[in-house]
Amino acid sequence: MMTDELRMHESTGQGMGLIDPATTLIENNLSGRILVIEDRVESVAWFASALTLTHDVSSADTFEEALVRVKGGDYDLIVVSLGMRDFDGLRLCSQLRSLPEGRHVPILVVVSDGDRRKLTQALEMGVNDYLTRPVDKNELVARVRTQLRKKRYADRLRHNVQLSLEMAITDQLTGLHNRRYMSRHLDTLLDNARKNERPLAFVIMDIDYFKQVNDTYGHDIGDEVLKEFAGRIAANTRGIDLACRYGGEEFVVAMPDTDMTSAYNIAERLRQSIETTPIKISRAPGQLNITISIGIAKAEGEGDDADQLLHRADQALYRAKRTGRNKVVADAA
Repeated sequence: MMTDELRMHESTGQGMGLIDPATTLIENNLSGRILVIEDRVESVAWFASALTLTHDVSSADTFEEALVRVKGGDYDLIVVSLGMRDFDGLRLCSQLRSLPEGRHVPILVVVSDGDRRKLTQALEMGVNDYLTRPVDKNELVARVRTQLRKKRYADRLRHNVQLSLEMAITDQLTGLHNRRYMSRHLDTLLDNARKNERPLAFVIMDIDYFKQVNDTYGHDIGDEVLKEFAGRIAANTRGIDLACRYGGEEFVVAMPDTDMTSAYNIAERLRQSIETTPIKISRAPGQLNITISIGIAKAEGEGDDADQLLHRADQALYRAKRTGRNKVVADAA
């Protein structure tokens, strides 16, 4: 069911053009890192001899060592003997499934022939497959290969779904969040600011005369300017700030726990950086001098919403442009 759900999400991502179908193809190399958990030395040696030719095999013979290895081992498959003498293999399987590092790793249990009770309990707690003693080498190799193939496929689906989610909220040119994400997340930031009685500043920036850059040098150079500008925004903001490309040559930054004075100083520092440091481009003349105009507004407490905050910041930006550009203007409210 989980794989079907991932496959459905991936199909949606492909339909939206977010994922290349070719990235779902499974690699032919099915070698993997395998952990054998068994307290009988001769059994460990047998598993190693059967699997080492293709796989990287390691072992653990105590409960604690098994947990430590899984937490730091990045394994592709775990083989657990349910007939160990010193600890309960079923309890270990349960513990492995509760670990973040073991949640998606397939578990192959080995049970004695006829021990249906342990096998049933193991399957009920989510192990992926089983072998009965005496274990046939060819069957072991086949079941290991099957589990590795399933894991690689599930990992690829999970990666593609995560990639599609990231692409859905990220501006592909600049790497900043896009307008859709900003619109949804700004309400959350406002709610948190009101709840914690903390300031929230909102900055909107626009590249002056950007149309002339596109008309003179082409849209590819315009894209280079946008990417460089976005990089400087990212370099001048904190991890808690929300930086987004709002559209075209407009960018916004929401700054939690930031009053108007601090926001103004940050915006002014960025404006000066843009004005004094030319942006490098890939064609003659090799660099461009640009300036930016910036408007700032602050959250006004109860009753204030994202649209009102955006409007006030946009009005401040308009005043910056109307009064000569290349300046920072704070909302007078």
